[in-house]
Amino acid sequence: MHPDWRRICDEFLVATSYSPEEMETAWADRTYDRENRPETYLTYPEALERVELGTPDFPIDSPSVWQTIADRRSKRNFLKEPMTLNALNVLLWSTQGITADMGDYQLRAVPSAGALYPIETYLFINNVEGVKPGVYHLDVKGWTLEAIRLGDVAELGCHAILGQSMCREASVNFVWTAVLDRCLAKYYERAYRYVWWDVGHISQNLAIAATALGLGVCSIGAWHDSVVHDILGIDGKTHFSALCATVGTIEGSDWLADRRFKPSS
Repeated sequence: MHPDWRRICDEFLVATSYSPEEMETAWADRTYDRENRPETYLTYPEALERVELGTPDFPIDSPSVWQTIADRRSKRNFLKEPMTLNALNVLLWSTQGITADMGDYQLRAVPSAGALYPIETYLFINNVEGVKPGVYHLDVKGWTLEAIRLGDVAELGCHAILGQSMCREASVNFVWTAVLDRCLAKYYERAYRYVWWDVGHISQNLAIAATALGLGVCSIGAWHDSVVHDILGIDGKTHFSALCATVGTIEGSDWLADRRFKPSS
């Protein structure tokens, strides 16, 4: 942590602000080359393993969207029962699924500034039926999970996400990252704000979808950035971690019982 963090953060707010007096001059010479824009989709050709997801089966008896919003709570007391692969697929579709093809770009289940979609999804999978434990990346266009590390990652994920014990017990830990150049090429300094808004939309969709499925979910704003970057092999500047969340099966009978993590005896 930088000792002069307050000054730096204050300067960030000023540097990324808009004002009527400055807009015309600041944007006079700026352009966006759509034909040569940064690649929208990240893939790992050398992935250790691939899990084809296919079209998810959506539950037909879900609560209404209004009831789901009312029921949403942060829940962390996960059971050791695995999450189904279809449930994970529903969560992924709800946060990153392609919902329309506009020709040279696609729309997804969440909004994104300029439809640039700078957010990538990584998963620390602990307990999902039919999927080996490991660290995976979501290939959005191919709708495939790409394994970049296989093996028990419960302790690794827990350590990376600031040692929060619930992450060790969760079925899946989501780590969202931002590929800044996708947004930077069009929005310049404002991109440093837009990526946070984009990941916020994704996190909220995860919370709503998990609640509808009867799963526990909790967004997490504290993690060891450098550890996460090392695990994922990203530089932490042009491609950096933006938000985390943990998801798992819960008892589901009482929110207060599910609210806090309780170590298993």
